[in-house]
Amino acid sequence: MRTKVKLKKQQIKEDKFTNFILQAREWVSDNWQVVAIGAGAVVLVVVGTVYYFRMRANKAIDGDNRLSQAIGEVRGQNYQVAIVDLKNLSDEFGGEIGSTALFTLGNAYYDSKNYDEAINTFNKYLDDYKSEDNVQSASAIAGIAASLECKQEFLAAGDKFVEALTKYPNAPSADDYYLGAIRNYVQGGDKQKADKMLAEMQEKFPQTDYLRTATRLTMQLKTN
Repeated sequence: MRTKVKLKKQQIKEDKFTNFILQAREWVSDNWQVVAIGAGAVVLVVVGTVYYFRMRANKAIDGDNRLSQAIGEVRGQNYQVAIVDLKNLSDEFGGEIGSTALFTLGNAYYDSKNYDEAINTFNKYLDDYKSEDNVQSASAIAGIAASLECKQEFLAAGDKFVEALTKYPNAPSADDYYLGAIRNYVQGGDKQKADKMLAEMQEKFPQTDYLRTATRLTMQLKTN
C-alpha cells in the first residue's frame, strides 16, 4: 500500500503560482502582438504626457516674457504696441497671465484716453476673472468709474465707485474710492449721495487727508 504524501499549504501555493506563470507565459507567446501593441500604447501615453507638460511649461515661460515686455511698453507710453500684444496674450492665455494681460489692457486703453474700450475691457475682466483676485477686481470697477468720470458721466461714475466699495469694502484703495464717489456726486450735483458717502467716510477714515479733501468738496456743493 502506497503512502499518501500530504502537501503543505506553502507547497500548494507555490504550485499554483508556478502553473499561473506557465499559463501566462503561454498566453503571451500566443498573443505577443497584443502585448506589444499594449506596451507601445503605454509608452506613447507616457511620452505624450511628458511632452504636453513640457510644452505647457515652455508656453508659460514665453507668456511671462511677452507680458513683461507689454507692461514695459505701457510704462513707456507705447500704447499701440502694448495694446496689440496685450490683446493677443489675453486671447491666448487664461489664468494669471491672461487675467493680468486683460487688466493691463484696460489700463492701457485708459492711459491712451480710449475710455470706451477701457470700460469694455474692464467689464470683460470682471466677467472672466472677478472671482480670482479681489484687489484687482475692485480696481477694475474703479477703472470703469474713472473712465466714466473722464467722459463727464459723473453720477454714473459715482455709482461705480460705490459699487467697488459695496462689493469690496476692505479694498486697499477704499479711501480713494470714497473720495472718487464724493467728487463725482459733487460734480453731478447730487448733494444727498455726496453727504451720505461723506458720513460713511467720517466713520471709516477720520482725520485723513482724503476726508479733509472730501469735506471741502461737499462744502463747495452746499455753497453753490
